[in-house]
Amino acid sequence: MTSAVQQLSLFDAMHRPPVIMPVDPDGAVLQTDPDLVFVLPHKRMAWDQATIELHRHDNGLWMWSTSVHCDSGGGGYRVGAKWGKFAESKADALYYAVREIEGRLERFDTPTAALILIWARGLAA
Repeated sequence: MTSAVQQLSLFDAMHRPPVIMPVDPDGAVLQTDPDLVFVLPHKRMAWDQATIELHRHDNGLWMWSTSVHCDSGGGGYRVGAKWGKFAESKADALYYAVREIEGRLERFDTPTAALILIWARGLAA
């Protein structure tokens, strides 16, 4: 069994830690529009290159979701309590969404990945 160690940055000290709860396989995702949506449109395709959704849950915490389409790979999910990803503030939720995109793209060394990373990091700045 291997355990992943997350490398923390200096900026992690500026944010409250995420509130991670177990994934609920039968849980709900948002069926309405999220409170905030950040989109990096694709220049030629019908889908977006990257999307971040933020929504305030009934419990007062903020949820986030990410979607990325980079070169020949991609994936994502709809924002919802189902995923167990919460933050104490909207800014923290955006920060952790950007970190998630960074983690997804760390294996790509392409111009498309670089473009998505510049966009995402610009949102959190």
